[in-house]
Parts: sequence; C-alpha cells; structure tokens
Amino acid sequence: YSIPAGIFALCGYVAVGVLIPVWNSRKGAGSGMAFRNEFGELNSFVLDSLRGLDETIQYGCGKKRMEELEARSKELNRKQTVMKELEGKQRGLTSLLILFFSFGMLFLCAWMCMEGRMDMEGAFLCTILMMGSFGPVVALSGLSNNLMQTLASGERVLSLLEEEPEIEEVTGKEPSEFGSVECQNLSFAYEEEQILSDYSISIPKGSRIGLHGKSGSGKSTLLKLLMRFYDTDSGSIQIDGRKIASINTKDLRDMESYVTQETSLFHDSIANNIAVAKPGASRAEIEEAAKKASLHEFIMSLPNGYDTMVGELGDTLSGGEKQRIGVARAFLHDAPLILLDEPTSNLDSLNESIILRSLKDLGRDKTIVIVSHRESTMAAAEKVYEMSGRVS
Repeated sequence: YSIPAGIFALCGYVAVGVLIPVWNSRKGAGSGMAFRNEFGELNSFVLDSLRGLDETIQYGCGKKRMEELEARSKELNRKQTVMKELEGKQRGLTSLLILFFSFGMLFLCAWMCMEGRMDMEGAFLCTILMMGSFGPVVALSGLSNNLMQTLASGERVLSLLEEEPEIEEVTGKEPSEFGSVECQNLSFAYEEEQILSDYSISIPKGSRIGLHGKSGSGKSTLLKLLMRFYDTDSGSIQIDGRKIASINTKDLRDMESYVTQETSLFHDSIANNIAVAKPGASRAEIEEAAKKASLHEFIMSLPNGYDTMVGELGDTLSGGEKQRIGVARAFLHDAPLILLDEPTSNLDSLNESIILRSLKDLGRDKTIVIVSHRESTMAAAEKVYEMSGRVS
C-alpha cells in the first residue's frame, strides 16, 4: 500500500525541490545580472565621487552628484524589488504546492483506507511523514534565491575570463638582443580617430632621443606601440632588424623600461612598490634606484623608511613622489631601452635636474626616449624630434 503514497510524495518533492527552483532561476537570471551590474556601477560611482571630492567641493557639484547617487540608488532598489517579487512568488507557490501535496496525501490515504487497501495506522503515518518531510526540500528550493545573484556574479567573472586579449603574447621564438630601433611608415588609429599616419623615426642604440609636440600628436601612443601594447595598423617597428611582433613578449618587455604619465601604486611598502620592476631585488638595489630618482632622502625622512606603507591608490603621496617612484622602477628594471612619458611633469627644478643627471650618467649602454613638453627636460636629449600633430 505504500507504493502509491511513495510515488505521490516523490512527485511533491520533485515539484517543490526541483521544478520551482528551476523556474525561479530562469525567471530571475536576467534580473540577477541586471542587479549585479547596477550594484557594480553604483560602487564605481561612489568611489569616483570620493576620489574627486576636492573637485566636487571646489566647483559646487555636490548637489548634482547627490542627485545622480539618489537616482542610481532608486534604480538599484527597483531592480532589487523585482528580485524580491520573484522570491515572494516562489515562496507563495512553494507553500501552495506543499499544502496541495499534504492534503493530497491526506485524501489519498483516506481513500485507500476506505477501499481497505490501507489501515488507519498506515494512513496516519504516511500523512504525518509527508507533511513533516518538506523542511529539507524547502531549504533546497530556497537556494535558487541566492543562486540568482551567485550565478550573475559568476557570469560576470566568466565573461572577464573569456575576454580575448587585443595583443596576443609571443612565445617560442628565438631569443633576441637589443639594438637600434627603426619605426617605418607607422599608421595607427584608436577606432576611427587617426593618431599616427605614415610616421617614421630611427632611434640608434645608445642615443638619447626627445619627442616634442602638442598634446594629441601621438607621442605617448608611439611609446605604447614600442611596448607593443597595441599593434600598428600599418608599417613596422623593428629592434635590431627584427619586427617586435616576432620577438618573445617577455624578451621585449625585459629590454624596455616604461615610465607612464600616471604612476600606479599598490597598497604596500615603498620598497615593494619600487621592487615591482624587479622581483627579488635586494634592498641595496632598491635604494640605489631610489637615489637615482631623487627619492632616497625623502624615504629616509619617513618614520619607517622604505617599509612605510603606501595608502590605497597612493593617496598618501604627492604627485611628484609617485612620479619619482615610477622613475625609480625604471632605473631598477635596468633595461637597455628606457621610455619616459612626461617623467618630470610633477617635479620641481631641483628634482628634475637630479633625475636628468642620472639619465646622462647611465652612459652609452642605454637608449633613452623622452616625451615631454618641458624645454628643460628636452635638454637631456641629444636629438629632439618634433611631432607635427594629430591627423584630422
């Protein structure tokens, strides 16, 4: 007599523990992803507002930022409300099914008892067991509410992992030695915006070359092409007669030191931030690089010296101090080609002169390319190339 009751109970468990969660997950998948995206955008907006607090106060944009924050919060609450409605519908449907199957078991057992196929004791036992065994199944069903956000978060992570790099790393090629750099007929555009058009430049080994020109003329872009952060649209870049696209990416990066306009710092000690350029570097090597970057005396004036922690995003340091850490990284990396993008823009004349003197003291075994608007910085170059400007 337990077979019909067991089949009926199994149907109830499947409906409550499997069918309802699957239905809820499908209905809420889009809502979960929309909520996670909106939540991430709101976090980014709050962080941007905090980082730009000085500008917000200075230009009286506080009201506008608050209104946008309120609008974004309302939109997030609206998406959360949609998810709560789905959760409420699921709970209501789950409770309805539990009542249906519980009373269904009661009527089934009563009918079987009237037919003489089950005694009163069996009918009572089956009904009580059915009503009391939905706890774990309901808990399983409730997982789908959390799974909506969990799956959405997982989808965001997987979408990042599935991103294809714009520039594929090169491996398995013959080792390459550094030599003269030849850029021939380079053309490059960011989508539809043409930056370089049929541009050529020769950088002999051991030379100090300056790139001068107005903003947007392609100076920084040229350095990024030399680093192969992007591939040229046409033309070629060769090092020692070999196209950089055929050089192992690790070998290429080992032979180049690149100082960007904005230096990114990690929430770590000053020593470790400098040592990023050379993992495993000794303290003596780090200090020597800091001295060349006119940073050693400042570091030693701090209570913990080189072990002083740098705040998140480097907020505890000035723009000039962060820039000198970037220059120190370049000195520590000790590559034969040094690319400097506005390396002294945030420095005073004294620190600028110390760094430029260090560059000159490197000797003929280093090839240096300097991008700068400062005439004083250009004085460190043996030859200065004027870049004519962005192609319209």
